Amino acid sequence: MDVGKGTRTEEGSKKSMSSLFRRLLETDLDRKDRTTKIFQFVFPWLLWIVVGAITVILLTAWMGWGIGKELLNIWIFYTLPPAGKETLIPTAVSKGVPGYFAGFSTSIIDICFSLFLIWNYDWVKKLPVLGPALSKTERKGKEKVKRTRWFGRATFLLTTFVVFVPFSGSGGVGGTVFGRIVGLGPYRVLAAVFIGSFIGSTGFAFLSEQLTDFLGADNPFVYFLSNLNILQLVAALVAVGFVIHVIRNPRMAAIKTTRAVARALDMTEKALDIAERKREQAANSAMKGARESFRLMRDGNRMVTDMGLEIATKPMEVLGEKGRKMKRRTKDFSMRQVDHLHRMAGGTVDRTMELGERVTSSSIHTAAELTRKGLRETIYGWDEAGKIIVKGGENIEKLYPKRKKETEEKLPSSEEEV
Repeated sequence: MDVGKGTRTEEGSKKSMSSLFRRLLETDLDRKDRTTKIFQFVFPWLLWIVVGAITVILLTAWMGWGIGKELLNIWIFYTLPPAGKETLIPTAVSKGVPGYFAGFSTSIIDICFSLFLIWNYDWVKKLPVLGPALSKTERKGKEKVKRTRWFGRATFLLTTFVVFVPFSGSGGVGGTVFGRIVGLGPYRVLAAVFIGSFIGSTGFAFLSEQLTDFLGADNPFVYFLSNLNILQLVAALVAVGFVIHVIRNPRMAAIKTTRAVARALDMTEKALDIAERKREQAANSAMKGARESFRLMRDGNRMVTDMGLEIATKPMEVLGEKGRKMKRRTKDFSMRQVDHLHRMAGGTVDRTMELGERVTSSSIHTAAELTRKGLRETIYGWDEAGKIIVKGGENIEKLYPKRKKETEEKLPSSEEEV
């Protein structure tokens, strides 16, 4: 009896532990209880703090605070964009941090971020505008994954690649959001983040160690690598591709470049015309507003003056008919003086406004004309440069008859098109 009771107690304990484990890993917001929500919000940050503190303390005890501080920089700055693994790992390795410490740290940070976003992703979908768009995209992605098996595998590999490629900031954030949008399940996203981060971080750490050992920590190339990011790499590749294209197709490149610059300058001139009209409208509106303000001030002043004279001359009515005549003459004389002053002030305002309009209009037109002249000179310069490049391209293509024939087939059929 006791054996059976003990077995049932053990099975019940296992079931309760399994139930608690499933409850803490729940990703559906509507099925989470309060304890699960708190745990899933706090645990990733707790994991980040605990593992970060352990690694920094171990490295400090082993190699000193100077090296431990460099590892601490990874744990702090990798959490905050724009610093990424492509910057922090080479920098830390060149300053003495072992590569496996640096790679392990960035991988754990990616996992912590991914875990936090996976567990709290539904809160983002509660936002007014962004939430419905994310939910709709995610739903379409899930339907596509269910219908097409290869699409599921492709999205998993793409998510891994997004984490692997060294964009600025933690790869765990971009990879998790990308994976959820394309329809991957929460823990498949976490697996993709783990694989992509582990491969990318260890690869960067190994490469940094080898280059540092081979070239030395003070080598300019190591410094360049430690400050390189993926956007700079893409820009460099595009520039190299453009140079290769120009060398292989000089005439076509010259014609296309001249056309593109001419279109850009033409659009700039049109924008200048629009800006000129808008500035004139704004200046006219300002002048009109100033005149209207003066008119309102004049009418208000006249009204106040009339009321003041009425109050001041009221006692004259006590003298009878003579007093009333004196009151009228006094008011008429005072209002004539006020109107005279108003006319003088109005004339001054009108002359000032007209002068301001002429100066403003002249300045706007002068600036616009100078800019147009500069644009025309620039277009002429580009046209002459294009002719020189085309002539040089013809000389180069004399050495390559086949290339010349291929280029002529792509060129415009008439001079007007050029």
